[in-house]
Amino acid sequence: MKASVVLPVYNKAPWLLECIHSILSQSFADFELIAVDDASTDESLSLLKKVSDPRLRIIALERNVGPGGAAQRGIDAAVGEYILRADADDVMLPERFARQVALLDREPEIGACSGHIQLMTDPPVLHRVELEDVDCKAGMLFGVPLNQPASAYRRSVLVEHDIRFQDDWPHYGEDWMYQVHLSEVTRFKNLDEPLILYRKGGMNISHGRDRGADLDVLYRYIFDRLGFPISDAELEVQPYTVRFFKDVPTAEHIKRYRAWLDRLSDLNLTRAVFDQDAFQRRLDRMWSELYHHLPAYGMSPTMAYFKAGGKWSWSRAYYLLATMMHRERPDTPARN
Repeated sequence: MKASVVLPVYNKAPWLLECIHSILSQSFADFELIAVDDASTDESLSLLKKVSDPRLRIIALERNVGPGGAAQRGIDAAVGEYILRADADDVMLPERFARQVALLDREPEIGACSGHIQLMTDPPVLHRVELEDVDCKAGMLFGVPLNQPASAYRRSVLVEHDIRFQDDWPHYGEDWMYQVHLSEVTRFKNLDEPLILYRKGGMNISHGRDRGADLDVLYRYIFDRLGFPISDAELEVQPYTVRFFKDVPTAEHIKRYRAWLDRLSDLNLTRAVFDQDAFQRRLDRMWSELYHHLPAYGMSPTMAYFKAGGKWSWSRAYYLLATMMHRERPDTPARN
C-alpha cells in the first residue's frame, strides 16, 4: 500500500464527516485511512462507525492521550510507504494526496513535506510555509516548518530513526517538537500550493489557551534540543519573532529584541546548526515585520525600533502617521 492517512479524532462530530468525505474522494486512492478516536465524549466514534468505505480502520482509545499520542498510535498501525496526516475538522483539497505522493516518489531524499493551508476565513487567508529545506529549517527556532495538518512523512525514516510523539509532550505544540527531531535526520520540502482548507476558531486545540505560557515551554524545549542557550530575559522577547507580546512593548524591549536577534546570528555562526545565509534572511525578515505592530503602542517603542537599526521609508512614515492619528492605546498586550 502506498500511503496511510492518520486521522486523530477528539470531539470533532460537527466537522468529521465533511473531513472524511474529502479524504475518501481524493484523486489518489491507494491509501488506508486510520481514524484514531481519542476517547471522544461526543458522537465522533459513532459517526466513524457509520462510514462504510473498506479503506477505513478505526482505533478507539479507552483514555484520552492527546493529539500527538493519538497520531502515534495511528502511525504505529500504519502499513503504507508514506504517512499522510490530517486533522478531523479540516477539508482536504482534491489533489492533495496525489501531489505529496508524487513529490516523495520523485525525490527520495525528502523525508517530510507539506504545503500552504487556506484558512476558512472571510476573506480566505493563505498561510504560507517556506519551500526548500534550508529555508524550512532556518525558521525552526520560531515555529513549525511544516504545516502539520497538511504534512506527509516517509514512514521508513520515522521507523529507522525512531521518531515518535511522546505521551508526556504537551498537547499544544507537539508537532513542533516532533518536527525538530525529524529535522535532524532528513530533508524537508513544501509544495507551493494550498493543500487543505483549515478551520480556525473554537474547534482548534489552541483556542482559549495561555499562549505565552505555552510558548515558554516550547521555546525551552526547542532551544535546548538544538543547542541554543536562552536566558529568561531573552525568553521574554523571543515571542516577538512571531509578533506576540506578553506585555506592552517598551523601548527597552525593542532594544533587547534587536540584541537577541544579533546574538542568535552569532550563535548560529559558531554552531552552524542552520545555513547561515538562510538564517540571517529569516532574522532580517522578522525584524522588518515587527515594525507594523509597534505604532499602536505609541512613539516610544516605534522610535526605539529606528534607533536600533530599523529602516526608515516614506511608506513607514505614512503608516506611523495614520496609526497615530487613529490610535487607541491598547489596555492589554497584542495577541496575534
